[in-house]
Amino acid sequence: MAGFITQKIKKLYFKKWIIGVFRGDLEEIIRSKTFDPQIKWLWKRRFAKFYADPFILSSDENEIKVLIEEFPFKQDYGKLALMKLDKNFRQTGYKIILDTGSHLSYPFFYKEDGRTFVFPEAGQSGKFSCYEFNYSDEKLHFVKDILDVPLLDSTIIKRNGKYWIFGAIGANKQPYKLFIYYSDNLLGPYSAHPMNPVKADLDGSRPAGNMIEVDGVLYRPAQNCRNIYGESMTVNKIISFDETRFEEVPYMTISINKDNVNNKGVNTIHTINALNGVIVVDGIRWTFAPIMQIKSHLDNRKKEKRMKMASSGKQPG
Repeated sequence: MAGFITQKIKKLYFKKWIIGVFRGDLEEIIRSKTFDPQIKWLWKRRFAKFYADPFILSSDENEIKVLIEEFPFKQDYGKLALMKLDKNFRQTGYKIILDTGSHLSYPFFYKEDGRTFVFPEAGQSGKFSCYEFNYSDEKLHFVKDILDVPLLDSTIIKRNGKYWIFGAIGANKQPYKLFIYYSDNLLGPYSAHPMNPVKADLDGSRPAGNMIEVDGVLYRPAQNCRNIYGESMTVNKIISFDETRFEEVPYMTISINKDNVNNKGVNTIHTINALNGVIVVDGIRWTFAPIMQIKSHLDNRKKEKRMKMASSGKQPG
């Protein structure tokens, strides 16, 4: 009975992803296997949208630019946005930089030859595509499709003269499968690794941010979705990889310290990136909001009814 009541109470909480930022040394976090920073969580009281998948585009003593996913609940798909913060992590600017009308997230970018290429997740499109960030209009412009594969949270690294794409495929609580592709050029063409999928697990497969090199060793952050989506991160230590081999082992867990007052209401974490001493993460915050949750439940019921009527060819009365 107590468990039933607990489940009902949980449904009265509004849950949304938010961005967190703090100053620190990500390499030292890896070395010490310790994660309990003083995170500043942004937009805790905004309920119309969630914000996730932060990547730091640039960071200096005056301004921090971060690429993120913005997900308006009414539109029900993600867009990519550019967020600007001052040195005290106060928002100074914000704009949508890409809206394709279908879901976008995880704005991974790679800088080369003075250009910034962004490779967002667009799994619903069935493709993995590249865009270029234009600094004059601060928007993304399509470059080309890289792979006809619905990769999730793809991350690219250059190693031993080749470019390596690490991306996942999976959904509906099935084990995420990690796929690797490699090429001599950033924009391809890419070849599939012969061991694909190189890994299949809900914990430790789906990428969770840029790879981290510490003392000559590569570490790959990955999501732990074993119990719930984005519960925590497993940082894998890469033992070896090339055109025929891939081996990694779990190294440490990054999770939210719920006893830290800065993290009040934040229960999960699933992306981490760093640049010039600034570290960004995201997490799900729970807010007790019964009226909003009831309204959301009724809206979802209406949406499901409309979808059923549309599929049967009936017109709403």
